[in-house]
Amino acid sequence: MKPDIIDQLFSQYYNEALLFTISLCRNRTVAEDIVSDAFFKALSMADDSIRDFKPWLLRVCRNEFISLCRRDSRFTGEEIPEDIADEREEVIESIIRREEYRSLYRAIELLPGMQKEAVMLFYFSGLPVKSISEIIGKSEANTKVLLCRAREKLRKIMEEDQ
Repeated sequence: MKPDIIDQLFSQYYNEALLFTISLCRNRTVAEDIVSDAFFKALSMADDSIRDFKPWLLRVCRNEFISLCRRDSRFTGEEIPEDIADEREEVIESIIRREEYRSLYRAIELLPGMQKEAVMLFYFSGLPVKSISEIIGKSEANTKVLLCRAREKLRKIMEEDQ
């Protein structure tokens, strides 16, 4: 890919990729590294074989996170040290500016891993079910079920908060 195209793609998709990756690893520094690695992979693919860049980028970010988890058990996303949790809150606040998304995003954080990924990709990244199923490695039917269960769980969480 040409450098000016990468610059354009970077400015267009960086925040979405960062938000998605932070939701996976819960650490801004690690998320920035993962997103940077994904853009480096796009730069090194000179044959323009990337057809739909956004789903490809998010899939690369997810795969990089999974590889990181396999290498280093600290990034399972289960326990968040207090200093990282504070940093994550700052990142979330800076990326998600509108008030109505803050409570929703906090509720999404309570979802199990795959449901959280599917919701983030569908609602925040605006990807179709087919692209999401390719990113998370599930069938389209399974992805629809994940989204349905996630919506139901979100509804219950949001009702409890009121």
